[in-house]
Amino acid sequence: MSGVLAIVLPVAILIGGAFIIYVLARLFNLNNRVEAILTVVVLAIALMALVNNYHQIEELATNPDAVFGDFSPGGIVLIPSALGIFIMIISIIVSIMITIYSGEYLMRDSRYLNYYPLILLTQAGLMGMFLSNNLFNLLLLTELSTVAASSLIAFRFNQHIAIRAGFKYLIMNSLGTMMMLLGIYFLYRSTGDVHLFHILSAPDNLTRIAAGCFLLGFSLKAGVFPLHTWVPDVYGHAPSAIGGLLAGVFSKSMLFILPVICLRLGMTYEELGTYLMVFACFNMLVGSVRMLGQNLLRRFLSFSSIAQTGYLMFGLGIGFYYNLDEAFSAGLFLFMVIAIMKCLGFLASGIYQFYFRTQDITQLQGVGHRMPLVALCFSVALAGLAGIPLLAGFTGKWIIFSVALMTGDLFAIICLAIFLLTTLISLGGYLPLLVRQYQKPNEGEQVDTDRQYPERVSGWLVAPIVILAMLVILIGVFPGPWVSLIDYVVGWMVI
Repeated sequence: MSGVLAIVLPVAILIGGAFIIYVLARLFNLNNRVEAILTVVVLAIALMALVNNYHQIEELATNPDAVFGDFSPGGIVLIPSALGIFIMIISIIVSIMITIYSGEYLMRDSRYLNYYPLILLTQAGLMGMFLSNNLFNLLLLTELSTVAASSLIAFRFNQHIAIRAGFKYLIMNSLGTMMMLLGIYFLYRSTGDVHLFHILSAPDNLTRIAAGCFLLGFSLKAGVFPLHTWVPDVYGHAPSAIGGLLAGVFSKSMLFILPVICLRLGMTYEELGTYLMVFACFNMLVGSVRMLGQNLLRRFLSFSSIAQTGYLMFGLGIGFYYNLDEAFSAGLFLFMVIAIMKCLGFLASGIYQFYFRTQDITQLQGVGHRMPLVALCFSVALAGLAGIPLLAGFTGKWIIFSVALMTGDLFAIICLAIFLLTTLISLGGYLPLLVRQYQKPNEGEQVDTDRQYPERVSGWLVAPIVILAMLVILIGVFPGPWVSLIDYVVGWMVI
C-alpha cells in the first residue's frame, strides 16, 4: 500500500458519512431536517477536501508517487485527475443544493432515513470512478452508484410508476455495466492486466473490441441515441431532486470518463470525435423535437436533457476530432452550466408539484401570480436552457459555436447547422412554457384552490433555486473567471 491519503479522503468522507448518518438516524430517530443538515455538513467537508486537492493539482499531477493503492494483481489504485476533481466539485455543489431542498421536499415521506445516505453513496461511487485506474474496481464503483441511484429513483415505493422507473434505470444501466465487464474480459485476454495507467503502445483487435464495449456501456449510461429511451421514463418519475442530480450531473459525467478509457485501449482521437459528433446530432434532434409534444413537466425536462447531452457531445467531439483544447474548455464550461440549469429546472418543477400536486403543464397556467419567486427562478432555468443572451446557457452555446467555426471544416459546419437548428426548435418548447406561467388561467385550467397552499413557500425549497438562478445569471454576465478556471483544469488534463 502506498500513496497520498488526500487522494482517497473525499471518497472516505462520503462513505463514512453515509454510514454514520444512517446509524445516527436509526439510533436517535432523527427528523428529516436534522438528517438533511448532517448530510450537508458531510458534503461540505468532502467539498473542502476536493478543493484542497484542486489547489495541489500541480504537485499531484507531476509527482509519480501521488498514487493511493496497491499495485499487486487485484489491487485498488486511485490516481487523481484535474478533470475528475473539477467535475466532482460541481457534483458536490449540486448535491448540497438538492439536500437543502430535500429538507422540506421529503417532509411528507416517511422513508427519509435511507434517502440521504444513498445520496452520499451515489456521489462516492461517481468520485471513485474518476479516481480508479483499475477497470474492475471502476466496474464495482459504477455498480455502487447505479444501485444507490436506482434506489433513490424508486424512493417513493408506494407509487407503482416510481418502482417501474427505478427498475428500468437499474436494468438499463446494468446492461451497460455488463458491456463494460465484457470489455474487461477482452482486455485481460490481450494484456493479462486490468490496470490502465497509460495509452497502450500496441493495441490489438482484442483491446479495440474492449474499447468498443466500454464505448457502448458508457453511452447507454449517458443516454446517447439510440440508447436514450430510458431517460424520460426514469427522470420523469424520479423525485425532482434526484432527477436534477441525474440529468444535470450523473449522466453527463459519463461522457468524460468514456474518452479516458477508450483512448487508452486503442481508439483513435478521430474515431472517438467522429462518434461523438455524429451521434450528438441525433441526440440534439430527438431531444429538441420530442420535448415539444410533452404535457408533463418533468418529462419535458427529460427530453430537454437528451438534447443537452447532444450539445455536450458536440463540443467534446470537436475537441477530439480536431485536437482543440478550446473545445475541451467549451465542453467543460457547458457541463458546468447544464448541471446548474438542469438542477434548477427540476427543483423548481418539484416545488410546483409539491404544492399543486400536478405535473400537467396545462394546469400550471398562471402559477407565476401565486409563486412569483419560484416562477422567476424557473424562468431563468428555461431561458438559460433556451440560450437567451446574458444567461449561462447562451454563453455555453456561444463558446461551442465559436469553436466549431474555428475549425473551418465542412464536417463541423454541418454539425453546427444541426446545432443551431435544434436550438431554434427548442425555443418552441421553452418560451411557451415560460410565458404560460404568467398568463391568466383560463376557465377549467386553474389550479385547484381547494388544495392546501401556504402563505409563503418554504425557505428550504426557495433558497437552493435562488442560489442556482443567481449562478446562471452570474456566469452568463461574467464568464471570464469561470473560463479561466476551466482553462487551468484543461491544462492539467491527461487523457
